[in-house]
Amino acid sequence: MIPLAPWPQTPAAKSHCPCKHGALPNLFSLLLIILVTANYFVPFADLDFTWQIRTGEQIVRTGSLRPADAFTYTITGQQVPEFEWLYEVLLWCIWSVFGFGGLKLLKTVLVIMPCLLLSLRLRKEGVRWHGITLALLTAIFLLSQAWNLRPLYCTTIGLLVVSGWLRDFCMGRRPWGWWLPPVLLLWGNLHPGVIAGQGLLVGAIIWEWLNRWLTINPPLDREACGRLMQIAGLALVASCICPHPLERLLYPFRPEVSHPIQHIFSEMQPLYRAAWQPPYTLALVYVVAALVGFSVVLRFRHYRLWEVGLLLGLAGLANLAVRCTLDWLMILLALGVPHFAVLLQQTARRCAPRTSVQRWLFRSERACKRMFQTPFLRFQWYWPAAALTVLAAASLVPALSRGMPIQNAGAWPVQALDWTVAHGLRGRFFGPPDYGSYVGWRLGDAGQCYVDTRGFFFPHELLEDSHYVPQLGPDWRSRLRRILAYGTDYFLLETTGPRGKFWRTLQPYLGPPVYVDGQTVLLTAEQVQRAFAAFEQGSQ
Repeated sequence: MIPLAPWPQTPAAKSHCPCKHGALPNLFSLLLIILVTANYFVPFADLDFTWQIRTGEQIVRTGSLRPADAFTYTITGQQVPEFEWLYEVLLWCIWSVFGFGGLKLLKTVLVIMPCLLLSLRLRKEGVRWHGITLALLTAIFLLSQAWNLRPLYCTTIGLLVVSGWLRDFCMGRRPWGWWLPPVLLLWGNLHPGVIAGQGLLVGAIIWEWLNRWLTINPPLDREACGRLMQIAGLALVASCICPHPLERLLYPFRPEVSHPIQHIFSEMQPLYRAAWQPPYTLALVYVVAALVGFSVVLRFRHYRLWEVGLLLGLAGLANLAVRCTLDWLMILLALGVPHFAVLLQQTARRCAPRTSVQRWLFRSERACKRMFQTPFLRFQWYWPAAALTVLAAASLVPALSRGMPIQNAGAWPVQALDWTVAHGLRGRFFGPPDYGSYVGWRLGDAGQCYVDTRGFFFPHELLEDSHYVPQLGPDWRSRLRRILAYGTDYFLLETTGPRGKFWRTLQPYLGPPVYVDGQTVLLTAEQVQRAFAAFEQGSQ
């Protein structure tokens, strides 16, 4: 079964776990090396890093932690809801010195850190190596498609660290230290998801005081509750030392955040909808949630109620926006796997498995335990660490990191912007949000976009224009007139797929475009106006 003593426990296990320097990497080490290397070299999945770097540059240049918009010609000069200034400044510093290599290394570190913290948490809770491995493989299998350079990893790391410290303190494993306020201070300036940490601390303070009266869990004494309230309260104050903390707290409740047009961004779709889209792997998150929920029911008094509240809160957020699945799954595994291991052990001690499901479960657990004790799958820390060291060394040498291969994704309009830069075009560019971000990235101050991937920053009608006009969606004619009324100079559009319908419809009425390739077309506003007028006349 799964014993609760910390891994490794026996001398035999200790002798086989760390990798000897002369040993070759086994299959598990090779798998980790492949995953780390692939995550490093794969292009970024979206273009959010572009406006984040430009915003960091603006912050450094102007000295304002919330600079007004200067990237678009639709909301230019307006104050935008910006709450992650420190992350953006760090991103700009890394880009300025190390280029794409530094960004790729940062992405790899952000992906590895939650997995490492999950492993350490499970080991501290007494889960053996095969249980840790299964939890890690589950997380990797479900989340690897969403690995990207995003500040939301700061919230995942913060939740794992703070919930783990709270658990250790409530179980009497460690004193409540003074590291919490600095962590919340950094978290509050790195990512607005710190409001989840604030809610966690408030919930922990309230519950531990109530529990002294209700005694559902082993209660803390008065002195411990006072120390929890003192340090957690100071951490809450530290988390508010940032630009506009009250606005940050209220921002998730603004109507534009929940507007249906936000679902054009895949990360803003509800999890229950994304789970039933190919490749359907996210549906397994609900299986993990069901197993953890089963352990909550059977071991309710062993869960602190703030832990249950954290699981329920993250479940609600994930089912509003799939971007929160990372937080929910990691906390599900960190809190639920130790309790599930205890249930397996208790069931094995009380009676032999009776039902076919029980027998299958125990056979599977024993098979996993034997499999991960073989030389091919034992844990070797040296080889994955060595691979990460090599990538870090290459990324921190500017001569190498700036020329890092595989910098651009195939979906980006790279060739069109190469041509635009070479011919010195300047002006206002309309296109889908991702094209808008890339225009600003390549042209800088020489090009402004209609909208970009900062979805929450724009009125919903502007996002609808960028989404529906290329596809000839609802009211596309009136939307096109509004786009032209904003003083648009160029249209940068796709030529294929659903977003190429506008180009294919007007193409018979157009002359030679400014630029066209197999993926992207560049048109002037005058060309679009003439073609649209001819199309309308032909339709009548």
